[in-house]
Amino acid sequence: MADQLQLESGVVLDARGAAWFGEAGILALAGVQIGGPGPSRPGGSSLALSALDDALYRFTELLADYRPLKTVVLGNPLPGVLNPALLEHALKSFVATVTCHGELVLVPGAPEPRLDEARQRWGLSFQVLPALEAGRLLLVHGDDASAEAARAWLAGHPDGLVVFDREHPVALVRQQVPSPMRYPCFLVAPDRLCLPAYSPAVGGSPVSEGRYQSPLAQEASWSRVVAIAGLRLVSLPWPQAAR
Repeated sequence: MADQLQLESGVVLDARGAAWFGEAGILALAGVQIGGPGPSRPGGSSLALSALDDALYRFTELLADYRPLKTVVLGNPLPGVLNPALLEHALKSFVATVTCHGELVLVPGAPEPRLDEARQRWGLSFQVLPALEAGRLLLVHGDDASAEAARAWLAGHPDGLVVFDREHPVALVRQQVPSPMRYPCFLVAPDRLCLPAYSPAVGGSPVSEGRYQSPLAQEASWSRVVAIAGLRLVSLPWPQAAR
C-alpha cells in the first residue's frame, strides 16, 4: 500500500508520484513519458511494450484509488525520439486508461504540435492547455512564460497554490552506504508545490544543488521536502534536505 501524506492545505501527496486535490477532483502528475525511443536491438519493441504495460497497470491502480474528475499531466509527455508505431499504441492506451475515469488535461508548457496532430489523426479525447485554474489552484508547467503568469495570479489570489513541473526534484539521502541515495521528491511551500517525475526514466535535479530552472522554484520559500522511497514518503525539513 502506497503512503499518503495530507498537507495543511488539504492536498494529498501519494508515494506513487502524484498529488490529489480532493476539492477539485484533480489528480496531478509531472514527468510522465509516453512511449519511448525506437528499439536499438532485436526484441527492443517487446521490451518497450512490456515497460508500457507495467506503467499502465500502475497508472490504472492510481486512477482506481482516486477516481478523479480530471487527470492533469504537467510537462510534455512525448519523448524527443519516437518509434511512430509504438507512440501510437502508447498514446492511445494511455488516453483510454485515463478517460475511463474522467477527463485528461495536458499542460506541456511550450506548444507541442505533435499532440494536436495525434489528437486529430487518431481521434483522441484530451485537452491541451497552457494552464489550468481550478478554484484556489493553478497548475502550470513552470517555464518562464507560465511562471510569469503564475506570479501575477498569486498576486491576486493570496490563498492560492501553484502546482508545477519542470524541475523533477531529487533528494539525496545519506544512509550507511558510500554514496547518497537518490529519491524523487515533492517540494512544498505555503503557496507552491513542485511535483516529482512520475516516470522513472525522467532524470531529476538534486535539491541540494539548488540549480533550479523555473523562476517558480528559484523564488519559492520552501518549507520541506517529501521524498519517495519505494512506496514510502519521508518528510524532511527544508534546511536538512537542502544540505
